[in-house]
Amino acid sequence: MRAPLVSVVVPTHERAHYAVSTIRSLLELSDEIEVVVSDSSENDAISPAFAGVQASARLKVLRPTKKLSVVDNFNFALRSAVGRYVCFIGDDDFVSSELVTIAKWADRHCVDAVKLTFPALYFWPDFRHRTAGGEFAGTLRISPFTSRIMPHDARQAARDALDNLGAGPLEMPRIYAGLISSHLIKKITEKHGELFGGVSPDVYSALLISMEAEQCVKIDFPVVIPGASGASTAGLSAQGRHVGGLRDNPHISAFENLEWDPRIPEFYSVQTVWGFSILKAAEKLGLPLSTIGFGRLYFKCMVFQKGYLAEIWRSILSCVRRESDGVSALQIISGAVREFFWLVGEVIRRLRLRLRAQTEVSIQKGLINSQTASRHLQAVSPKPDWQDEPRGAR
Repeated sequence: MRAPLVSVVVPTHERAHYAVSTIRSLLELSDEIEVVVSDSSENDAISPAFAGVQASARLKVLRPTKKLSVVDNFNFALRSAVGRYVCFIGDDDFVSSELVTIAKWADRHCVDAVKLTFPALYFWPDFRHRTAGGEFAGTLRISPFTSRIMPHDARQAARDALDNLGAGPLEMPRIYAGLISSHLIKKITEKHGELFGGVSPDVYSALLISMEAEQCVKIDFPVVIPGASGASTAGLSAQGRHVGGLRDNPHISAFENLEWDPRIPEFYSVQTVWGFSILKAAEKLGLPLSTIGFGRLYFKCMVFQKGYLAEIWRSILSCVRRESDGVSALQIISGAVREFFWLVGEVIRRLRLRLRAQTEVSIQKGLINSQTASRHLQAVSPKPDWQDEPRGAR
C-alpha cells in the first residue's frame, strides 16, 4: 500500500472541543492527507465523534497508555505518521488544501523542508485579549501575501535563532506549522535520536531541521492557519498569563526528572522555554556555545519579566563562571546591547504593520470553529499555479 502524501499530526490534551472541529476540517480537504491524533487526555472525548471514520486508514486516534510530557507526546505521535511529508499543527489550528499541492511540488523537486508564512490567523470565539477584550473573537484575518516560492537559507536562519536566544524559531523551517519530508526526519533521528526534545518540541526540532536540511524553500501563502483560543499559548499570552514559577506550571511538571540548565533563568515564560530548548538542541548538535546569544535572552527577561530579576542574575553569573563554554561577560553585554536595538526595531515594525493592517487586512466574522473557518478560507483563497522551481532552490 502506497504511503499517504501528507501526514498532519495533531497532539492534544484535554481540548476535544477544539480538536474535533480541527480533525473534521482536515478530513474534508483531501484523500491524500493522513490525520494522526495523539490524545493524552484522561478521558477519550475524540474517538466517539469519529466512530464511522475509525476504520479508515486516513484517521489514527492514538491514546498513550501513560501520562506524557508535550515532548514525549510529539515523539509518540510522530512514530505513527507514515506520510512522505509531515506537518504538525495545534489542535486549534487548521490547514488549507494547498498543503497537498505544495507537498506534491516539494516531492517533485526533492525539497525536504518548507518554511511557511502565516498571513491568515483564526481567533476562536472564546479568545480574549487583555486590552481589546473580545474584539478578535470568532474572526479569520487575512493579510496580503505573494503566493511566491523562494529559496530559503535554513543554516542562516539557524544562526540567527541561536544568536537571538529566547526569540523562538524565527525564520527556521519547522515541522510544527511547516512541512518536512520523512526522509529528513529519518536522517535526523538516525543521527541525533528523537526529533523532539527540550521543553518546546517546536523550537528544539526547528534547530535540528535547519542544520540538517539540504533543500529548503519558503512559501508566502496561508497554508497552515494558526488558531488562537482561550486556552492556547497565544490566548494566555494575550491575557498576560503565560508566565510564572517553573515547577508549578503544568507544562513543565509533566516532564519527569527534568534538569533545568542554570544558564537559563528558572521561571516559566516563552523566552525561557524557547531559550532552554534551543540550548539543548545546540548541545545535541555539538555547536559551539560561544555562538549563542545568552545576553539577548537575559535582556529580554529583564524587560518583559521584571519580577524574576534574582533568577536572571543567577543565570548570568552561572553563564560567566562556566569558562569552558567560551561565553564571556563582554559577550553577554554585547548581546544585551544588540537586543536593545532589535527590540526597538521590532516595536517600529509592528507599529507599521498595525497601521497597514487597518486598511489591508480582510476580516471575516462569526466563524464558530476551525471547520467553518477552513471552509471560508477555501472559498475565498486563490489557487496559485506552483509548477516551476525557483532558481537556487536545489
